[in-house]
Amino acid sequence: MPQLSPGLKNLLIIMCLMGLAQIALPKIGFDTNQFCVYYFDSPNFKLYQLLTHIFCHGGIGHFLFNGLALYSFGAVVEARLGTSRFMLLFFISAFGAILLHFSETAWIINDQFETIIPNIVSGIEKIPYSPMLGASGAVYGVMVAFAVLYPNESMIFLFIPYPIKAKYLVPVIVGLDVFLGIGNFSEDNIAHFAHIGGALAGFLYCFILEAKNLVHGK
Repeated sequence: MPQLSPGLKNLLIIMCLMGLAQIALPKIGFDTNQFCVYYFDSPNFKLYQLLTHIFCHGGIGHFLFNGLALYSFGAVVEARLGTSRFMLLFFISAFGAILLHFSETAWIINDQFETIIPNIVSGIEKIPYSPMLGASGAVYGVMVAFAVLYPNESMIFLFIPYPIKAKYLVPVIVGLDVFLGIGNFSEDNIAHFAHIGGALAGFLYCFILEAKNLVHGK
């Protein structure tokens, strides 16, 4: 079982504190939706949301999934990259998730792909954007970094009883998000393009580090 490395420990502590805040603050009348990140043309958008939304979650299941996934991959990735580069990986992946999620949102209307550039330019909230929250995009970046750094490491995924090498399993997981994101199913409220954006950002960052021989053990 991986130990809590410094960067991972701090990230998990902040996630726990923000989770407690989401429970406690509404009891004194504070609207914790302010911690979510709204689309950039929304009157509800605040610059600090780019950071706070990463550590907030939409329920205990969401929190536990991201926390356990970050714990599972984070320690070994941090040991390989070092704490400062691991933290950069986490936040670069989180911001990559924001960019792709809202880019996708800006081009989808009523489940059809249409351009809405005039709406973005000429008015505010002409389309009801939903705010985003959660560390999933950042976690996807860390997971992809794990697959890049340890491609032949065997992994167990959910209810699949057989270990699968990371270089095969992780692309399948990301590919599933591509399918579900493009499908844009009405009952699905998961930000799949945020997952994809985090995965792409994490891959690119890790690829650059490896190309420059900045990864421990290289």
